Amino acid sequence: MKIQKIINEAYEQIYKIRHNLAYLYKFLIFITPFLTVAFYFAFIFDYLPPDAAAKYGALTLAYFFPPAGKESVIPLMLTENSLGPALPAWVVGSTIVIMDAISSAIIAYNWWFAELIIFHIPFLDRGYRWLQRKAEKFKKKKLLTVSLLLFMIIPFQGTGGISTTIIARLLGVKARKTVFIVIAGSIITTSIWILWWLGFLNFLRSIF
Repeated sequence: MKIQKIINEAYEQIYKIRHNLAYLYKFLIFITPFLTVAFYFAFIFDYLPPDAAAKYGALTLAYFFPPAGKESVIPLMLTENSLGPALPAWVVGSTIVIMDAISSAIIAYNWWFAELIIFHIPFLDRGYRWLQRKAEKFKKKKLLTVSLLLFMIIPFQGTGGISTTIIARLLGVKARKTVFIVIAGSIITTSIWILWWLGFLNFLRSIF
C-alpha cells in the first residue's frame, strides 16, 4: 500500500510539473517576440545618430498602419529627405523582415486566443471549420503554401506579415510553417525593393 501511495504521489507531482511547464512554455512563446524586437530596436537606436534615429522610429511605426507598406516605407528610409538622412540598407532590410517575422510569430503562436473567441460564436465557429475543410484540398496539392507565399511577396494593399498570418491560421496552417512563409516572403520582397531603389536591378538590366 505504501508503495502504491508513493507511486500515486510521484505521478501527481509529475503531472503538476508538466502542467506548470506547459504554462511556462506558453508564457515564453508569448514574451520572446516582444523581448527580441525590444533588444533589436535598442541596438539600432544606439547605432544610429539622433536625426537618423528619429526618422527611423517614425517610419518604423508608420509601417504598421495602412496605407503605409514596403513600397512606401523602404524608399523613404533609403532616401535623404525632410524626415532625416538616408538610413543604411542593412538597417532598412533587417528592420522590415524582423517586424514581419515578430508580428507573425505573436499572432501565429497565440492563435489559441483568437480560437477561444471564434469557438464561442456559432456563425464564426461553423465558418472557421468550413474554411479549414476547404484548405485541406489545397494542402494535399501543395498549393496552399505557394499561394500564401505569393500573397506575402506581392506588394498589394492589405498584404503583409499580419494579414498573411491571419489568413494562414484561419486556413489551419501550423504556427511554425506560417512564420516561415512570412519570413521567406518578407526577405524576397524586401530585397527586391531595396535593390530596385538602390538601382542595382537597373545595373543588371544594362548588363544583360
